[in-house]
Amino acid sequence: MSMLRNRRPLERVTAPDAIRAFRRSALAVGIAALLCGTTVHAQDAAGAASSSEATDLDVVKVTGIRGSVYKAQDIKRDAATFVDSVTALDIGALPDRSVTETLSRIPGVTIDRFLSVVDPEHFSAEGGGVQVRGLTQVRSELNGRDSFSASGGRALSFQDVPSELMAGVDVYKNQKADMIEGGLGGSVDLRTFMPFDFEGSKFGMSFSANQGDFADKLKPSGSILYSNRWETDAGDFGILVDVAHSELATRTDGMFVRPFFNTTNSDLNGDEVNESLWLPRGADWRTLEYERERQGAYVALQWRPNDDIEVSATAFQSSYDELWYEDAIFVSNDPLQVRVDASQPYRLDGNVFVSGRLRSAGDIPMGTDIRASHRESKTTDYSIGLKWRFSDRTEFSTDLQYIKARTNILDSTVSLGVNVPYIDVDLSGKVPSIGIDEQFTRNPDNYYWGFTMDHRDDNVADEVAWRADLKHSFDSNVFDSIKFGVRVTDRDATSIDNGYDWQPVIQPWMQWWALPGDQPLPGLDLNGTVNSSLVNLTTFNNFYRGDANTPGAFYAPILATALGFPASYQDIHDAADPYYTCCYAGTYAPRNLNDPQWRNVQTERTYAAYAMLNFAVDDWLLDGNVGVRVVRTESTADGFVVYPNVAYAPYLGAGESEPISASNSYTDVLPSLNLKWELADNLLLRFAASKAIARPNFSDMQAYQELRAATKPGIDPPDDGSALPITDLDLTGSSTDNPFLTPMKANQFDLSLEWYFAPDRGGMAWVNFFYKDIKDYFRQQTELLPYPGTDGNQYEYLVSRLVNVGTAKIQGAEVGWNQFFDFLPAPFDGFGASANYTYIDSSTKIPDASNAVPVDTDGSLFSDLPADGLSKNAYNVALFYEKGPWQVRLAYNWRSEYLLSIGPNGYNGSYTVDDETIAWKLPVYSDSFGQLDGSIFYRFSDHVQLGLEMNNLNNAEQRTIMDQNGAGRRTTSWYVNDRRYAATLRFTF
Repeated sequence: MSMLRNRRPLERVTAPDAIRAFRRSALAVGIAALLCGTTVHAQDAAGAASSSEATDLDVVKVTGIRGSVYKAQDIKRDAATFVDSVTALDIGALPDRSVTETLSRIPGVTIDRFLSVVDPEHFSAEGGGVQVRGLTQVRSELNGRDSFSASGGRALSFQDVPSELMAGVDVYKNQKADMIEGGLGGSVDLRTFMPFDFEGSKFGMSFSANQGDFADKLKPSGSILYSNRWETDAGDFGILVDVAHSELATRTDGMFVRPFFNTTNSDLNGDEVNESLWLPRGADWRTLEYERERQGAYVALQWRPNDDIEVSATAFQSSYDELWYEDAIFVSNDPLQVRVDASQPYRLDGNVFVSGRLRSAGDIPMGTDIRASHRESKTTDYSIGLKWRFSDRTEFSTDLQYIKARTNILDSTVSLGVNVPYIDVDLSGKVPSIGIDEQFTRNPDNYYWGFTMDHRDDNVADEVAWRADLKHSFDSNVFDSIKFGVRVTDRDATSIDNGYDWQPVIQPWMQWWALPGDQPLPGLDLNGTVNSSLVNLTTFNNFYRGDANTPGAFYAPILATALGFPASYQDIHDAADPYYTCCYAGTYAPRNLNDPQWRNVQTERTYAAYAMLNFAVDDWLLDGNVGVRVVRTESTADGFVVYPNVAYAPYLGAGESEPISASNSYTDVLPSLNLKWELADNLLLRFAASKAIARPNFSDMQAYQELRAATKPGIDPPDDGSALPITDLDLTGSSTDNPFLTPMKANQFDLSLEWYFAPDRGGMAWVNFFYKDIKDYFRQQTELLPYPGTDGNQYEYLVSRLVNVGTAKIQGAEVGWNQFFDFLPAPFDGFGASANYTYIDSSTKIPDASNAVPVDTDGSLFSDLPADGLSKNAYNVALFYEKGPWQVRLAYNWRSEYLLSIGPNGYNGSYTVDDETIAWKLPVYSDSFGQLDGSIFYRFSDHVQLGLEMNNLNNAEQRTIMDQNGAGRRTTSWYVNDRRYAATLRFTF
């Protein structure tokens, strides 16, 4: 029996003749081993148990970069479906310092560089959301089991997980029947070490000092792993303990040019006739400081009382504490009042602004704020598993898991106001030049307290999951084995999200009704508590690394004011009360998180069963699997319906709040087929076809609806207490969520050719074609829904909510190549390289969401837009050198432009002209982005290694693009971030 497929990952079989002799039988054995449901570390242990059969081969232990590439190649070649991996054979040695950035090295996987795709005004140094083949519907796993964060979604926030605890990351791009459903884009499995992965005791430590050259703050990181195993009369015992701590500080500077509007306020030639010009609303800038602390702990136990039974137990916990805060100045003016100051130099491209001084009717209101966002997240996972070989042909495995996640967020903004006389803007250069009257903004007497805004999340989710699998092998030339399994989950998720509660303090538009209009706005010194002691002067030292015109200094509240919510908010609003003439005094109160409208309570149970046949035709070197998975989902969302309370429609209700429990259920049948055919030595043809699903996020299924009634245009409410007929009323609903959503579905196909031209020296090349036919997207649409009145009749309300609608086709190709140049003369024989490229194309028939119809600022519509989050082109290139004690790696990651969002913050609004209201929402794209990273390590001995890890060596600039019809397509924001360095010391014993 060949050991080619089951050889230990740290060893390379170097006898080519033996490889060829064992190849045919190895295919059947390897696939059977992989399909028995074991993880990679269990497979390695099995290989160790049989290693005596291969003692006559020349075995060389390989570690470092070369060993990691070998291991990833073995996983890809031996897999029973389409898998790409990144592995770490050395402890704490994934190639990147975050799991998110590690994932971006895998073909078909991209990450975005923003804290949120719906908020492209805030850059993320380590990356945020993960897409597989352009889709965000990605399933996350830890050692093949569920893993998630309490964020209202279903997946794990990968940036929360300590990369130091990982042994590898596997991305599954198609399905087998024994895989857990939910990965419509793909499934990401985070692998940890197990005690039996090591032959004996193992002790490793890694310590780093991290510093960004822009934030200029030194932060520590470290991890410690201890593993050991013992042979006793009761069998083999193993224990592994791994802890990690990581801190990071970064700084991001950003500049923004705001949307353009078609205005007629500027008389450029003095003929008393105003020109029609496309002018920006304004321009602004900010500095964001980011700090995060990530901790992890992992314990694993294994017991093998005999060759037939193995018991394992694991406990895993990751916690994440993130704080970012920014000083920002931003326009808050009426964009239709902007004009060009013709007395100053200006430049136009046709009728579109390029440079000049912008003024307004009166001064230009701007805000200067401190915004702080503090997020604390924790995910804890307890699992226990059993593997039992009943006989030589029958194997049974089962495991039980409990996982709990919690997330708390406070996003707090406190803003001052300042009415500047003008803004100078020049868009003719690589980056904009922005200027204001700095003498004016340095005077604290020109400021007032503008507004407060808080956003809070308090989310908790937990799940119990149990699965059991039975595999029976056959003595057959065709049928290798059959496998059956069941899985049951019970998940509860409670999310509290109070939205963004913007509350004015002092605003120019309050004058003449809520504030006196015949005197200046109240200044910073409102009373003994709220005064200029709560602000500081932000001077923007070394702004944009000196590569942009320094915009100028301004006053903004101190950080403690934002983090002091709710007491600091109450102080500010109370201090403003004496200055109001009406309407606002004593009205401020934070939103009550116990209010049902902020609460989303979900329960979900799933019941899955599958059958899968593994087959192998040795004479044809063909093997594969075919199977079907059937899963039943039952969900319940608890909430309330609030009925209207208007005097002229008593038949609709009197503001009653009625509890509801929205139950939903559906069954999905998911067939799958995987084939692998060795056409010639080391040349594999692979094919897969399957059906996949992605359930809706819990945050999209809240059961809360506030029903509203208002008179139609032209109808006045009666003042005599009489009722209006239903034909005189507009009935609407407030909620956009839908507890009756069903999953997105896809029929997906993969076809690849893999050439392992140097199978024992890491040499391979491949091309993979993929196609996904997707339906039942989640899109917000408007529909009429019936609700009962107090008179027993049903009344239809116009509600915009998420529904399943539309189709899309996604197709593309992935091409890759790995090679070590051993054939070169010394010392160049230590070089190696890898490259992969992904092309994705899509066509969609999905209606625009009713809350995100792309509309220009002049009311004109846009033609078809691409699917959001999808880059047509992406590639990775890496060059490494490993010889003697040296390990050097340079890696460049790039993705092309993609649609971020329609109408995100800063790119939406409305105005009324001639009784016509224009609600505008601009499409915003991320421009192409590429980042160069690297590392250099020197190994002093088998036990000690010292190195330098580097990120963003090319000082990459992230840009976003806004699309407009009349003003054209242009860059709207620019960001620069730290070059990050980590001096790392590793010990292994």
